[in-house]
Amino acid sequence: MESEFVSFEELDREHREERARDAERLRTGEITPEALQEENSIFPKDTVITWDAVAWARKAYLPE
Repeated sequence: MESEFVSFEELDREHREERARDAERLRTGEITPEALQEENSIFPKDTVITWDAVAWARKAYLPE
């Protein structure tokens, strides 16, 4: 399957259109700011993310 080329300009235009649609939905009361944030978030609102900085630093900076 051949991949389709997408230019930065196309991505930027699509992003601006999405933001304009989101702004209109907020303006008309179709969606709450909290619901929009949840919709646009990578992780669900109640997700707990932990990160072990010491383990990451050891792996990244100390040779094995």
